Amino acid sequence: MLKKVLLAGAASLFAISAAQAADIVAPEVYDWTGPYAGLQGGYAWGENDVSANNIEEESTEILRAVVANGRDGDMDLDGFVGGLHLGYNWQSDALVLGVEGDIEFADMDGDTDVVDDEGLKIGEIKQEIDWLGSLRLRAGFAADHALFYATGGLAVGGVELTLKDGDGDEFASNSDTNWGWTLGGGVEYAFTDDLSARIEYRYTDLGNIEAGSSDDGKADTAFHAVRAGLSWHF
Repeated sequence: MLKKVLLAGAASLFAISAAQAADIVAPEVYDWTGPYAGLQGGYAWGENDVSANNIEEESTEILRAVVANGRDGDMDLDGFVGGLHLGYNWQSDALVLGVEGDIEFADMDGDTDVVDDEGLKIGEIKQEIDWLGSLRLRAGFAADHALFYATGGLAVGGVELTLKDGDGDEFASNSDTNWGWTLGGGVEYAFTDDLSARIEYRYTDLGNIEAGSSDDGKADTAFHAVRAGLSWHF
């Protein structure tokens, strides 16, 4: 009798457990498809080649400035970058493709002393970047709430180059909008259906900028940057 009761109880427990298991829904895999917008900020740094030539003033006296006889030098550049991004993702299985654009404020600058063959300062070169933008493709692999991606495309920025003589007086300057390219990658994690966070590295090359009327000075404009960001998904 007791055996029958135990068997009946076990059967009932099994039936209840099976019914409850049938009611359990497997957790949904996160879907990255859709539009998003967000904020980003970080630190940028680089070391750029600079070169310049001696030029003459109207008085025919050689202006004591820039790199003597066109020798090349280098200049460190660094500062803060931050702004807004907007994009759209398409997901197929684990593959995620997307397009993204951003616009950023930049506070990047650098300068270097120019010295003659005897090591005496004869001038100064200064470079600044005050804004940045890009339009990029993204391609990545999704592991549920985590997305590992590469990104690259067009880049643009506002760049300024200034040349000063040995007395600290500016004699040549140029501000321009430079176009180039950017390439990098990152990882993004979705904390909720609506909010994700990312960390991203990119290398950007905006070509070079010249100052003066006859190639008095020229500097490359390339840099690395690490950015962190938050995105809201719609």
